[in-house]
Amino acid sequence: ACSVLEVLEREPVDICRLLTARKGASHPLTLLTSGLFKPESFRFVDIETLGIFGRPLILIGLGYFKDGQFQVKQFLLRDFGEEAPALCAFLDEIPDDAVFVSFNGRSFDIPYIADRLAYYGLPPLPSVPHFDLLHPSRRLWKYSIPDCRLGTLESRILQITRDDDLPGALVPEWYCRYMQTHNPGPLVPIVEHNRQDVVSLAFLLTRLVREWYERLRFS
Repeated sequence: ACSVLEVLEREPVDICRLLTARKGASHPLTLLTSGLFKPESFRFVDIETLGIFGRPLILIGLGYFKDGQFQVKQFLLRDFGEEAPALCAFLDEIPDDAVFVSFNGRSFDIPYIADRLAYYGLPPLPSVPHFDLLHPSRRLWKYSIPDCRLGTLESRILQITRDDDLPGALVPEWYCRYMQTHNPGPLVPIVEHNRQDVVSLAFLLTRLVREWYERLRFS
């Protein structure tokens, strides 16, 4: 008890690590520690790739708060030779006090980025708190919706409708079409799909924190 009280007097990152160690990264109490961090620290991350690990990244989407507004910055590869510069530009946007937010990013997005950084001998990602929203979403809504894909959560929970959205599974095919024809047209739906993924992460974090706070408060 004394060690816990000592941690509670430290920085939010220490409290987050305490809950992660004791309850697990996907526990609702761990998620609620996100409310202790400054909005400017959050980095909402979503990537597009050509498939499994070992293939180049083609797009990194990054959302963040600046001057009270949510902004999205995207690093798009016009060809594979731009992957290392894109990774460097992404790293430049990650401060020391960053907090990652992703959807299945603990298993995919963040390890994928780390793998590509290592491939080029670039500095690693900083060891910062990471809130993966897939697991608390499953824990909260797995019995009320058919699945917990981000698209399902958007339509059933967040009331977000995507018009003419490119399915994520088709992103590699459309990017390869761009590479073959050098016509930038196929890139447009890829960029729009990624941008909406990033924006939805911000809405989903807000909804999850509110829902879990209310449930735990009365339990």
